[in-house]
Amino acid sequence: MEYKYFRWNIIIRIILLLALGYTAVYVLTSTHFWLVSFWLSLAWVIVLINLIRYVERSRRELAYFLLAIKQGDFTNTYHFKKTSDLNYAFHEINQVMQELSREKASNLLYLQTIVEHVRVAVICFDQEYKVKLFNQAAKSLFGKRQASSIKNIETISEPIARVIMKMGNGERELIKVNLNGQIFNLSMLATEFVLQDQKYKLVSFQDIKSELEAKEIESWQKLIRVLTHEIKNSVIPISTLSEVILQMLRSEDGSVDLSKLDQESVEDIVGGIETIESRSKGLAHFVSTYDQLTKIPKPKLNNQNIKPLINNTLKLFKADTDKHNIEICAILTDTQINIDSDLIEQVLINLIKNAIEAIRSLDKPSLTLQTEELDQEILVTIKDNGEGIPEEILDNIFVPFYSTKEGGSGIGLSLSRQIMRLHKGQLSVETSPSGTSFTLHFPKSMIINQK
Repeated sequence: MEYKYFRWNIIIRIILLLALGYTAVYVLTSTHFWLVSFWLSLAWVIVLINLIRYVERSRRELAYFLLAIKQGDFTNTYHFKKTSDLNYAFHEINQVMQELSREKASNLLYLQTIVEHVRVAVICFDQEYKVKLFNQAAKSLFGKRQASSIKNIETISEPIARVIMKMGNGERELIKVNLNGQIFNLSMLATEFVLQDQKYKLVSFQDIKSELEAKEIESWQKLIRVLTHEIKNSVIPISTLSEVILQMLRSEDGSVDLSKLDQESVEDIVGGIETIESRSKGLAHFVSTYDQLTKIPKPKLNNQNIKPLINNTLKLFKADTDKHNIEICAILTDTQINIDSDLIEQVLINLIKNAIEAIRSLDKPSLTLQTEELDQEILVTIKDNGEGIPEEILDNIFVPFYSTKEGGSGIGLSLSRQIMRLHKGQLSVETSPSGTSFTLHFPKSMIINQK
């Protein structure tokens, strides 16, 4: 409707211009009333100026309105007499933009309140290492009211600044540092994102000292229980047998008289000494095994294709899989990972060996090995179709020396988990009555290339 009024105003003004122009020319050329022609010409000029101003006013109002939207200024008011006016449309759009602006401000305030309220320290910076976000928890952690650049963090703690700049998207780091005279165990997580063509990195810091202490106490308790159980199993028989042998060798007055020993007694003493020797060697082996847990070599990382590594490991168990008719399903991809192939092969050997032992007595045993690449990590899964791990055992399977298998050392899974941690990854387990799966999690930063 507004466009219709605008069109009629333009048409009327054009018709008036044509009429005035024609009349002025006619009067000037056909009559002697040149003064009338002058006034008609003056009126023509006035109408023309009015037409130009009318058109420019509409364009100017639209330009001002669009400029206000661009600048985010929605304070202007637009007066209108009816809903068909153009100003009414401006008014309605302006109201919507004001509401959106208020909602945006509310959401921003809401997010800022959350960020300031959380107890996790958060720092966000751009490609030039200029800090854009430094919440209250970060101020408390670093003892600094504000930080304009990562260089400010470097003056407080160079190790933290170095780790911040090195971390990639999705990477986690655990670092122990001294800040303002206090020791912190910081769990750091980095996230990279792009906002308006500008790259940013968001790093969170969480002090997990209390959690680590709780886990450390729990781990020590579990380890002590296992050590106590294992040592008792060896020491008590040794102590008992030693006492029995001494009683056989000593007479009633406490002296030792070997001449009174018959053949049967000699054999009993020899058998007891052999048992003591056996248990002593077992205890020595146990101590030696414990020493292995504390001397895992630092990984020598190299570019390794995970597919042939898994296939070569499977070949080591070909005799067992053929003997027990175990169906092998390998769903593998050619993925280059920066790992220590010897250490990871040891992990695979431990997991495949455990899986085979869990399913070899089944009617239709099957073993599945699969690699999968996700957004933040690559997974290597070893899954069997066994009866699963009982819930009362599941919590202890990674505890050193804990084993439910006869003759088992109980260090395979513990070693495997430590090896994965040395690769900045982790080893997880899922179990159910239909089977158990162990998964090796390698962070994305370890992946070189996928063909």
